[in-house]
Amino acid sequence: MSPDDLWRLDATGQAELVRRGEVTPEELIDAAVARIERLNPLINAVIALFPEVARRHARDRRGAREPFFGVPILLKDAVQELAGTPYALGTPVLREIGHVSTRTTEFTRRLRGAGFAILGKTNVPELSSGVTTEPAAFGPTRNPWDLARTTSGSSGGSAAAVAAGMVAIAHGGDATGSLRFPAAACGVATLKPTRGAVPHRTPARQPDPYRVWTDFVVARSVRDLRGVLRSVRNGDAPRARPPRRPLRVGLVLDDPITRRPVDPTCVRAVKIAGDALRALGHRVEVDHPRALATFLAPLRDYPDALAHGRAVQLRWLARAAGRPLRAGDVDARLLEAARAGAAVPRARRAAARRAMRAAVAPLLDWWRDHDLLVTPTLRQPAWPLGLPDDGSQQGFFTFAASFTGQPAVSLPLHRSPAGLPAGVQIVAALGADEALLDVSEALEEALPWRERWPPIAEDAGEGADPGERPASGR
Repeated sequence: MSPDDLWRLDATGQAELVRRGEVTPEELIDAAVARIERLNPLINAVIALFPEVARRHARDRRGAREPFFGVPILLKDAVQELAGTPYALGTPVLREIGHVSTRTTEFTRRLRGAGFAILGKTNVPELSSGVTTEPAAFGPTRNPWDLARTTSGSSGGSAAAVAAGMVAIAHGGDATGSLRFPAAACGVATLKPTRGAVPHRTPARQPDPYRVWTDFVVARSVRDLRGVLRSVRNGDAPRARPPRRPLRVGLVLDDPITRRPVDPTCVRAVKIAGDALRALGHRVEVDHPRALATFLAPLRDYPDALAHGRAVQLRWLARAAGRPLRAGDVDARLLEAARAGAAVPRARRAAARRAMRAAVAPLLDWWRDHDLLVTPTLRQPAWPLGLPDDGSQQGFFTFAASFTGQPAVSLPLHRSPAGLPAGVQIVAALGADEALLDVSEALEEALPWRERWPPIAEDAGEGADPGERPASGR
């Protein structure tokens, strides 16, 4: 295969070429670097590139029989770290001081243990907080399908890089949608695994009081998601009993959580998924847990308890900077939230956690006689850059699975009339990750998306200047 075509392969396909001796890891890395250098000035997905680190890792592991040996991957610049490489968490202060990680985190170690060569870091919102990737420190990441639109967030840089073919796969992290949102906006696939399925522990500077954070990847194929899960999962990961056949599936066609309008494209995407699942022999109906309507009440009742995490983060930032934080180091809104959060008593934070556990428990009752819940991932396709990052754009379809700990995928099953991707979220029972990937693989075969590329990616592959015309769907 020509080096100019390697970008079209998923990570599994690239690894197969390496195993057969048809391409070397260095050639994969060089091809990815060339794509990044060509496309990143337009998209701004990658904020640090260190190909020498990737090449050295590949040389050190040469001859290893790892499933993804030599395949380049990008690391989201939040939570997961690689010793000796830049770590800015989207903040002006860490960028200014040239902060470098002093340790390698466990999930990163497992990615490298699977053979991946970490090539660089991707853009995130400041403190990895928000649903659009537009940090002041690094500038906005632009959606490859339309450069005037968001990639969503917080794993927006990773999703954009995979969507544009810079790399076949990239790491990301998800608390309440930070993998699923950008996957949907950029037209790629992702999995939020069951709580406890993969290394969960986050550093003290990234508080996770509700245990909603999960690290994983965005990819172009379900087989890549499955391969990564099998490579990094914990030995004691929860596993569900084999699901019944046929599966009983509920569809969500409106927003039972906030009652905000849902774009017709996103509703149509869910119907397309439902039709495909019905054609596969499953029982499909419009249905959802009634408790969806009220489960977010504790987050509204205890907003100050959530703000406590900001105070913890900013105390760490000040230690890393070696001085008190000042104006311009961090977004003023985050500084204000940190000040409020620092004053929240421990008892109130504990009450907020108890209230959330009580609100989430009724959600799981629905799963006693259901197997899958299909929803829009976002309430609309990618919206224009520059809009307020106030939570109103994305919808809250992803939140329930985060708080219950259930596995959920986002699959790029549809497009808007303008060609923008529309993702579908599918949630399964606790521990049913493999069964969920089985269903996802069947949908990928029925509704293929792997060869659906934004024009900017095709132009770069054909040698044309991708900046000659704006990206838009086709």
